Amino acid sequence: MCFSASASFTAAAVLMPLGLYTHYLASEAKRPGYRPLALVPFFFGLQQFIEGFVWVGLGHGETVASPVEPLTSITSVGFLFFAYCFWMIWIPWSAYSIGRHSESEGVKRALRWVWIIGSILGISFWLPLLIHPPLIQPGLVTGGRIVYNVNTIFHNFINTEPIGELIYWCWIVIPLLILKDKAVKLFGALIVLSIILTLFTYSMAFNSVWCFYSAILSIFVLWIVNRPEMRRA
Repeated sequence: MCFSASASFTAAAVLMPLGLYTHYLASEAKRPGYRPLALVPFFFGLQQFIEGFVWVGLGHGETVASPVEPLTSITSVGFLFFAYCFWMIWIPWSAYSIGRHSESEGVKRALRWVWIIGSILGISFWLPLLIHPPLIQPGLVTGGRIVYNVNTIFHNFINTEPIGELIYWCWIVIPLLILKDKAVKLFGALIVLSIILTLFTYSMAFNSVWCFYSAILSIFVLWIVNRPEMRRA
């Protein structure tokens, strides 16, 4: 999260139980297609928990290349697993899981391919960081924001090139926007707004700040699975 270790740990303490409860509600409503989406708050909470330890490491003056203290290195790799890989896989899978019970064959086919290609891209983005963690150089900028500098062709393309950023964002939000469920569409639209807000406020620390906004927005998923029409399954 873009404030402090305590803020990240607090967010995790709220979001992880909330995500498990939301998953329980989806299960009780006998809506298995919504279960992956219901776990989104839990995984955002886990991501914030991991970034809390990035803050702890940076607070001790560590760098990712430190040969003595590996905490920042390990947790940075973990945080960017979610930022670069997990959400590229999980959000399209969540949309496909919902859509396969309600959408046309054409939409289901498109969602399935978005999930498959997103999985390949996400793994490709993250695997070099797992293999060689010193590629990541996290640091603090003015105002207490974490910047994750990653020096590879892939990540420079995603983080600095408009086309790369657009591909990443589209893979996350379009699957939500094309579903029939208006509440899920609204969730996708709110994510788009969070992207725009981050670009105009903290573009340098985009990964950290956008994940914070999205973590807060994930609370909206509780309403999606707990609507009266969902409970009347």
